[in-house]
Amino acid sequence: MKKLDILCSECQNNNCFIKKYCLETEALTKEIAENKSTNRYFKDQHILMEGSFVDGINFVQSGRVKVFKNGLQEKNQIIRLVAEGGILGHRGLSNRETYSISAQALSEAIICSFDKLFFLELLKKSPDLTFNLLLFFANELNHVESTLRDLTVFNVREKVAKALLSLIDSFGLSKSNNINHISDLTRQNIAEIVGLNSNQISKVFAEFKEDKILETKGKNIKILNIKKLEQIIQL
Repeated sequence: MKKLDILCSECQNNNCFIKKYCLETEALTKEIAENKSTNRYFKDQHILMEGSFVDGINFVQSGRVKVFKNGLQEKNQIIRLVAEGGILGHRGLSNRETYSISAQALSEAIICSFDKLFFLELLKKSPDLTFNLLLFFANELNHVESTLRDLTVFNVREKVAKALLSLIDSFGLSKSNNINHISDLTRQNIAEIVGLNSNQISKVFAEFKEDKILETKGKNIKILNIKKLEQIIQL
């Protein structure tokens, strides 16, 4: 981890909640700058540890991060994949004293952090931030409820389709229909999104290739027919 000094007003990440909703006045911009810490994390470095003391809230300035629950026998469950502008550790804004999840950098990542007490005061001063954070929490709850349902009722083929659509939703597709930043992930990472193992992922990928849904080359995954992929989980 390496400390950095990046001003929000000069940041190029326009998806960040702070950049979009909190820089209305010069005084507030200065206050945010004085209370923000920015750190660079290397690939595979932990940003948050499940069970560690809650010390604040974090925003991804650049890079990709996986948020996961620790499982038995090193079988983890990936809860979310977070890209530029995403939020980490927001569950710590509750009365919890420890984090219920872990977060680990999938690539080199720059993380901006705020002390919990300062951020709670910031919410009182910035109605736009509070309103949009409320919407974020609502969407997050819907996502969790949907994921729990899917893990219960989906078969293996449907779960793999769900994992791929989750990757597309998190990282997007390139102009050539390759899933962006897929090289940051292993097959096991993809499996952990939907509670499978890497062998199951490889087997279904082979089926999807035969069905002309995707192509793979090394770690790259090219989506040939996203409608077919979506139809798998709508049957």
